[in-house]
Amino acid sequence: MSSKCLPFEIGQSAVGNKRIKRDPSATTANANATDTDHRTGLVFESGSNHFDRHNKLHVERPCRIKKVEEHLKKVKSLDGQKSIADRCQLLENDGDGNSEEPWLGDYDYLKVHLPGYMQLLERVSTCNCHNRLDIEAEQFKSIYFTTDSFREAKAAASSLCHLVSRIASGKLDNGFAVIRPPGHHAEPNGAGGYCVINNVAVAAKYAQEKLGMKKILIVDWDVHHGNGTQKCFFDDPNVLCFSVHRHHGGNFYPFLQYGGAKSVGTGAGEGFNINVGWNENNMGDDEYLVVWEKLLMPVAEEFNPDLVLVSAGFDAARGDVGECLVTPDCFARLTRRLKMLADGKVVLSLEGGYVRSVLCECIENVLESLLDASSSDRCRTEVEAFHKNLDGNDMLDCICPSAARSIRDTIKVHSKYWNCLRGECQGSDTSGDSNGQSGDPS
Repeated sequence: MSSKCLPFEIGQSAVGNKRIKRDPSATTANANATDTDHRTGLVFESGSNHFDRHNKLHVERPCRIKKVEEHLKKVKSLDGQKSIADRCQLLENDGDGNSEEPWLGDYDYLKVHLPGYMQLLERVSTCNCHNRLDIEAEQFKSIYFTTDSFREAKAAASSLCHLVSRIASGKLDNGFAVIRPPGHHAEPNGAGGYCVINNVAVAAKYAQEKLGMKKILIVDWDVHHGNGTQKCFFDDPNVLCFSVHRHHGGNFYPFLQYGGAKSVGTGAGEGFNINVGWNENNMGDDEYLVVWEKLLMPVAEEFNPDLVLVSAGFDAARGDVGECLVTPDCFARLTRRLKMLADGKVVLSLEGGYVRSVLCECIENVLESLLDASSSDRCRTEVEAFHKNLDGNDMLDCICPSAARSIRDTIKVHSKYWNCLRGECQGSDTSGDSNGQSGDPS
């Protein structure tokens, strides 16, 4: 196995002491000429009144958002003149319909969630009995409710749709919704994994129904499988869902078998649901870069989306709870690559990420990539360097063998659906392997 192929140097890798040479073009730092920045929208929703009443130190709590906001308003760009937040266009959404975009109507939520579940959330919003709130929450996995949970969840989804509408109209180029509660575990019929309303799913339907964007790519890089988003679009050929996550044969949260390669969609949506499920921890920059170059980008280019939505969880970051090794630099590079799609219309929505210092650095780096108006040229240079440094080797031979098997499994299953994957499926085994891991949600 070669260890010199890829242009990132990540130090300790998933396969031991592999050292990978860094190409100078792979750095994230931008010259920060703010007069040539992309118009990047930024919205914050901390969901201050949605919290675990029994555990004020719960990892998914309002200070996640507040800490990120403070960081982005304080940290300066390389020119030392403006903060990252100042370079973005801040969208206000106070949750009372006073933003420039109106509140979403019931119809918008019902395009994703079932009426019975919406009625349950309405009951929660009028309940003043703490015991009753706990009983309602106990029917779901890893969920807590307050009387204001529904209102705060709607504010998060609404702010994301506000951002998407600005980008669809051409008023902004791209954006990041730093919001909570997260959404990708929320299924049509219920909450789960700290998620109440599926923000990205609501935004995708909103973009299709009201903004004229027919084909949507959803990329989920949270360390946990986006089971809710998958279920929302499992039969939809106009929404391509791609999730890369720890799976361990269904023994990692959300503990479901259908987060593996064989879950491809159904009916007209068959082939439009793509899962890459890791079966080991410590996956890092190399593994994620190879997933992008070998699988996601070829399929995404063939799909040719009108909009890219990212369920941007950062619990796969080095130092966070997901026991993976992805660096802030790598998240920035993955973002630059996605900007090559859909004329750059890329919108990220925060999901997981619980070590606040790590979360702040990751979002800072991603925003630098979104702001960078020269990112297309930088990305082309990075891709050229990536392939040059392979030195004739198959990129799958340059990463953790378990990761390579997972990618091959997915390619094998999807090769009959995508022209770009035909002839790429040797040596795969879709039976998967289970390592008995667990993990935490979102």
